[in-house]
Amino acid sequence: MDIKAYIESGILEAYALGALQPEEVQAVQEVLAEYPEALQELNTIENALLTLAEQNAIHPPHNLQTQIWNTLQNLAPATNPPNTIPLPPLQAKFKWQYAALWVGLISSIALNVYSTLTLNKNNDALALSMKQLKQDSLQLASKLHYYEKNKSMMADNETTTIVLHTVLKGHPMAATLYCCKSKHEAYIMMDGLPQPPHGMQYQLWAMKNGKPVNMGVFPTAMANTPTIQKIDMPFIEGEAYAISLEKMGGSPTPTLDNIYVMGKA
Repeated sequence: MDIKAYIESGILEAYALGALQPEEVQAVQEVLAEYPEALQELNTIENALLTLAEQNAIHPPHNLQTQIWNTLQNLAPATNPPNTIPLPPLQAKFKWQYAALWVGLISSIALNVYSTLTLNKNNDALALSMKQLKQDSLQLASKLHYYEKNKSMMADNETTTIVLHTVLKGHPMAATLYCCKSKHEAYIMMDGLPQPPHGMQYQLWAMKNGKPVNMGVFPTAMANTPTIQKIDMPFIEGEAYAISLEKMGGSPTPTLDNIYVMGKA
C-alpha cells in the first residue's frame, strides 16, 4: 500500500470525525495497526480537533449556580402529603454533608440544563469548524502532493521542461509541459492560464513537421491552479507545443485565433 497516498486521501480525517461506515472503520483500523505513520497522522488530526473544540467551548455563567440556589430558597416550603410519614430531622453533625450534597447536585443539574440549551448551537459551530478544518487539510495535502510530484519530475534527468508563453499581446499567460521521451510520457500544468468560459476547454497541440497534432484536452478545473496532470495520450515529439481554447470535447484542428500559449521544444 502507498501509505502516503492513503494519508493524503482524507480518509483519516473522516475516521476522526466519525463519518465512515462500519466496514470502512474496520478497514482503517487494520491500516492503523499495520502502519505507524498512519497512526501518528491520526493522532495529529485528533489533537487538532481537540484543540479546536476547546477553543470553541462555552462555559456557563459564573453566577448561574447562585441564581438557581436563591430561586430554590424562595420557594414556599412543601407540606407533607396525606398518608405519609415525615422523615425525622437530620442530626446536626450531618447537616453540612447534606447541604454540600445538595449544592453539588444542583450544580450538576444546572450545568446539564445549560449544556442542553447550548448543545445545538455548539454542535453547529463545531461541525462548521470541523468541516472547514477538513477542507483546509485536504487542500494542504493536495498542494503538498503536487509540489512533491513537481519536484520529483524536475529532479529527473530524463525530464525536459518546456515553458509555453503567451502569444496574445497584453494578456500575460503561461503553461508548463514536462516531457519524458524515454517513457513516452508528458505532464501539463496550466497555473498561468485563466479559467475557460462555459462550454470551452483547453487543448494541447504538438507541432510536428509544421503540422498540429492533437495531444488531448484538459479539465477546466486545472486552469489557474498548481495542478499537474499526466497527458492521457502518448507523448509526441515535435518542434513546438501550443495550447488553444476550443469547444468542449476538443477540435480536430486548432482555432488559430484562440491559441493562447506556445513554446519551442
